[in-house]
Amino acid sequence: LLVGSIAITNLRLIGYVLPDYGIAEVNHRFAPWRRIGFAIMLITGPLLFAADMPRYTSNPAFRLKMAVLAAALGFHFTMQNRLVMQGRRKLAAFISITLWTCVVLGGRAIADFDV
Repeated sequence: LLVGSIAITNLRLIGYVLPDYGIAEVNHRFAPWRRIGFAIMLITGPLLFAADMPRYTSNPAFRLKMAVLAAALGFHFTMQNRLVMQGRRKLAAFISITLWTCVVLGGRAIADFDV
């Protein structure tokens, strides 16, 4: 939910989807989905981590995912709106899509880097 709703909002910033809707309207419509996705992530992530801490703390893909997740959340809550307000919405969308794609790929790579 979180990454999907962010992706749709970013694709609207670029102009690829929902051209009949304004950026503010798309952002507003998907805000509840982002909040729900964020809440799910905050609940399930720590539970999964607590289930097998040694496995995750020694996994380089997990550490990379956490670093990129911190960067993605930091960008989402601080820089993205500033860039959009400065008229650099395509740059903001590109950075956001890149960071969230790396988060997803990092999550997928955790199984591949089990030690």
